[in-house]
Amino acid sequence: MVRAVRIVSGLVLFTYVAMHLVNVAFGLSSIEAMDAARPYFMGLWTNPLGSLVLMAAFLAHFSLGLAAIYQRNTLRMSRTDAVQILASLLVVPLLTPHVVGTALAARYGIAPSFASLIPYFWIWAPEEGLRQVLLLAFLWIHGCVGVFTWARVQPWWSRAGAFLHPFAVAIPVLALLGFVSAGNEAIRALDAEPAIAADTASQADAYAMDEGETEYAAPAGEQRSRGEILAILSRVNWTVFSLYLVVVSAVLVARRVRLAGDRNTVRIAFAEGPDVTAPAGLSVLEIAEQRNVAIAHLCRGRARCGTCRVRLAGGDATLPHPTHEEAQTLARVGAAPGERLACQLRPGPGTLVVERVLAPYVRPGDLHRTHPAPLPAPAEGNAA
Repeated sequence: MVRAVRIVSGLVLFTYVAMHLVNVAFGLSSIEAMDAARPYFMGLWTNPLGSLVLMAAFLAHFSLGLAAIYQRNTLRMSRTDAVQILASLLVVPLLTPHVVGTALAARYGIAPSFASLIPYFWIWAPEEGLRQVLLLAFLWIHGCVGVFTWARVQPWWSRAGAFLHPFAVAIPVLALLGFVSAGNEAIRALDAEPAIAADTASQADAYAMDEGETEYAAPAGEQRSRGEILAILSRVNWTVFSLYLVVVSAVLVARRVRLAGDRNTVRIAFAEGPDVTAPAGLSVLEIAEQRNVAIAHLCRGRARCGTCRVRLAGGDATLPHPTHEEAQTLARVGAAPGERLACQLRPGPGTLVVERVLAPYVRPGDLHRTHPAPLPAPAEGNAA
């Protein structure tokens, strides 16, 4: 269930980001085209049910991400994992002003549109425009890594992968070009119309924190000037950011405390070499990666692909029973008795002798052959 929630929530968020980027790409035509296309791309998410689904997906994905950090036994990781985790940690600080600003705008009767947001991002507050670009970039990088990790072990990936890869590049590039084109349009309109320039200057003054007396339509007794709205926005943003730092710090401290409770060691003897010693509690895959011993793991240790299987060949280390996830994957790939997933097997203190079942460098296409060709074993004594 946890794995399913992580995948589904991630796909929901990735779909939302992709649709938003495609909407922004309409800026290559005009700002008017962006607003005309907005109901078709964002209408699914702006209704009450869509907003609820989107918020639930975000909270679930965020919570499971923090749980995954807590459960990591080592912060040594591949570059891919490092990029994905770093991108995810930067999303909340970049996303908060956008979400809070949208909520406050709706509360005080300000209807957001590209016609108002593009001049704001390019003329009145360009630092906010840069933040939007960084936010979408980090969201897209995190999403692409996650979707690729999930999809590459699916049976359909060998047929669809070559078709989908270009979209991973084309969508953000077209969105960035559309954003730039719309910004240039807003600047040209400002230069061409003195009246617009004067209005823009007055609006820019109104956005200053100590100025701005314009009131907006809002429920009775809740009218606020621009300056008051921005002051509220600033307070909420800093509050959320502070709480976010506290939560992330608490997760890291809790992880450290958990790891400090077990100082025993385990010795892993790989049949092809070498013998390595590491703290007990790490998975066989984590130990192998720390010691530069190559083990195939197309799903990056998510217990999905089964390519990290090892055959238990002896030893006296305490071995936990397979988790439900591991048992399901072992059954699905037809694992032989005595085989375990290196990404899930966390031996206790002692010695464990293991043999890699698959060659370290397995391709996704090898997973779904009706009669897969034998995979060559590494040369004797080759640890890599």
